[in-house]
Amino acid sequence: MRTALRIVVALAMMLGARQALACHLDGKVVCYGTEAPVEGVRIVVGGVGEAVTDGSGGYLVYLPGYGTYTASIDLSGLPGSWEVISPGTSATFTGEFVTQDWVIDGPACHRAACWLTGGGAKFSTLTGTTMAEHGPQVSFGGNVNPSCSPIPGDGGQWNHVDHGNKLFFHGESIVVDDCGPIFEGGSESPDTPYNYIEFHGTGTIKGLPGSKFGTKTDVCFTGRAEDRNEPGSSGQRDGAYKDRYFISITNCAGLEYLSLEDEGGGPITITDGNLQIHVSSCTQ
Repeated sequence: MRTALRIVVALAMMLGARQALACHLDGKVVCYGTEAPVEGVRIVVGGVGEAVTDGSGGYLVYLPGYGTYTASIDLSGLPGSWEVISPGTSATFTGEFVTQDWVIDGPACHRAACWLTGGGAKFSTLTGTTMAEHGPQVSFGGNVNPSCSPIPGDGGQWNHVDHGNKLFFHGESIVVDDCGPIFEGGSESPDTPYNYIEFHGTGTIKGLPGSKFGTKTDVCFTGRAEDRNEPGSSGQRDGAYKDRYFISITNCAGLEYLSLEDEGGGPITITDGNLQIHVSSCTQ
């Protein structure tokens, strides 16, 4: 009985060793720009088999032996719109032990890919809004997604003050929705592949008409900041390279309390200050 057991164990060990040395295709699927791993991507080797990437972005497909094969990547299982950056939607290879990595881009790659610091102002002489007693009509600033942990600052803090209407907004719970380029190569200072960041969250606003002095009202908001060049505002001669900013603050049911946008509903050029987008070290 003991002899039979030893034989079974030995055969199992030999099988495990042979499987470890078996011909295979392996690799990783990562995000463009950050190289964060992407889970849930399907890799198919035609006529052979398939695998789905794990939490590390890795996959492994066993091959029957040395030969020429074609592998394809299937992003249909991922939420949102995705694209393959390299090497393409399929790759042909010859061999028995082959590594093939893919780089892709999509919404989940951007949520933690960048973070924002800075602030600025928009003067009423350019917006056409009611003149404040002193200085700019609107001022804003803070940080968005400054830490890889969701605990410190709960995604950052963002302040927006409409001095003319005496409205004071403070965003405390913030989520990054997207980051991306406007110009090829992104921003130069700091050096990132991104020019814009889009984010949303919740916070409070003070000064709404009809509310008691100092009363805070819970609100939701969406924002966008564009880091177009350095300097980002008053020192920049080319208007196309001045930083831009957008915010909309609502009652979380669609009623807008406050916004800052251009005539087309997009970001407005700031007249003072600087917005800087940074590459995050966060992984998905």
